[in-house]
Amino acid sequence: MSSIELSIEDGLARLTLASPERRNALTTAMVAELIDALTALRRNPEVRALLLSGAGGAFCSGGDVSSMGGTPEAGAVRMRMAETNRLLAALADFDRPVVALVDGVAYGAGFSLALAADFVIASERARFCMAFARIGLVPDLAASWLLPRLVGMQRAREIIYSAREIGAAEAVQLGIALERHEGERAIERAEELARALAEMSPRPSP
Repeated sequence: MSSIELSIEDGLARLTLASPERRNALTTAMVAELIDALTALRRNPEVRALLLSGAGGAFCSGGDVSSMGGTPEAGAVRMRMAETNRLLAALADFDRPVVALVDGVAYGAGFSLALAADFVIASERARFCMAFARIGLVPDLAASWLLPRLVGMQRAREIIYSAREIGAAEAVQLGIALERHEGERAIERAEELARALAEMSPRPSP
C-alpha cells in the first residue's frame, strides 16, 4: 500500500504524504516512494509546479522513530541517511517551484522538508520543531544549512539547541513561512499560489 498520493492536473503536481496514522512520519518505504515520485515529476515536461502537503491534519512528524530502536548497525544507519539525503536533494534541486502547505506538525525531518520548499504556507495550527535534540540527534536533511539561510545563524542555533516549538505566527515573523491562514483558507491559498506558479511561462526551448 502506497504511503503517498500523487496527481497532476493542468501542470500542477500535488504530492501528499499519506500516512496519517503515523502523522506522516518518514518511513523507509515513504522515503523511497517520494524519491521515485520526485524523479518522475522532474522528467515530466508537463509539470510546471509542485504542491507538497500532508494528510490527516499533519504535515510530517519527522523520521519514523519506531524503526530507530535498539542499536542498529553502522552500515544500516549510513544507508538510511544516504536515502534521506537523496530525498532532500531531489526536493531542494527540483527545477520547478515547490509550495509546501504545512498544516499541523512539521517536526524534525518534516521541518527540513518544509525548509527545502520555495514557499511555505502555514495553517494557524502549524507547528514547526527541530526536535532532534529531544532524542539525542543532530539535524538531518540539510536543516543545519537551510535554517540559518532563513533566520540567521544565531536564531538557528537557538531553534536547534532548544528544540522548542514554533507556531504559525512566529514562523511567518522569522521567514520560515510566507503566510499563515486559518482553516480551509490555508489550503485555498496554497492552491492559489501553486496554480499561479504553474501558469507562469515556461523557460524557452534551447
